[in-house]
Amino acid sequence: MSFPEQNQTIKCDVHTCQHHTGEGKCNLGSIKVAPRQGCNSGKCDESECASYHNK
Repeated sequence: MSFPEQNQTIKCDVHTCQHHTGEGKCNLGSIKVAPRQGCNSGKCDESECASYHNK
């Protein structure tokens, strides 16, 4: 679903990521979400932010 008339934001609380801002947001224009290796639990921890880079 696309909302071209709205400004979308990516919220993030991962303070160790270099893309994290002090306001609780991600400063990337887009992120990639990927499945975690060896995890097929069907729970929310099955995915992770593949755009993560350590500070």
